[in-house]
Amino acid sequence: MQRPLTDAFVRSVKPPASGRLEISDMRCAGLALRITPNGVKSWAFRFRDRTTGRPGRATIGQYPAVGLTAARASADAMRRDVANGINPAARKQQDRAAAGAKAFGALAERYLIEHARRHKRSYQGDERNLRKHVLPRWQNRPYASIKRGDVIELVEGLVTAGKPTLANRVQSLVSTVFTFAVDAGLVEFNPCHRLRKRGVENVGRRVLSDAEIRLFWNGM
Repeated sequence: MQRPLTDAFVRSVKPPASGRLEISDMRCAGLALRITPNGVKSWAFRFRDRTTGRPGRATIGQYPAVGLTAARASADAMRRDVANGINPAARKQQDRAAAGAKAFGALAERYLIEHARRHKRSYQGDERNLRKHVLPRWQNRPYASIKRGDVIELVEGLVTAGKPTLANRVQSLVSTVFTFAVDAGLVEFNPCHRLRKRGVENVGRRVLSDAEIRLFWNGM
């Protein structure tokens, strides 16, 4: 199906009863609006690879997060890539792979493989704390974007949960991971540098019995 798309039409178009409805925009070559039976709308760019001659499709994003104007701008950029011999779908895959390599999850895996498992008997504790307390929040986040305030927020969450000792251990672990990153030339600065421990740990004290006190004094 083809028609000139408008904001009003995209907003109000009804989903199909079954299958997937695809509407090509007559005002932007290659741009298509795709609608599922449950009403999910997304944008795609259809093209023909200039090297292989095969048809291809690159995703742009979901509506309404990506509106019609933004979708047309993305399609225009992809059309220029195709004209220059670049496959936009392959390029998006390469960009995602590059972004994944710079995510904290990838850094944590390198730390475990290249340092913890080689040099630490307690590496299993590091791995457990990373997967349970750090990666759920930072897995896909670029490690270079993690600042001092982010570390404080992470650690304070554990302190607030009544786990001050664990909070200090996680802070030390994060600092060690970033020290590894500095040594590997991946970042220039450790956001945990000189950051005080935020968990107040209770040090156990035992009261000596009368017999132990007598032994102490008799031994002096």
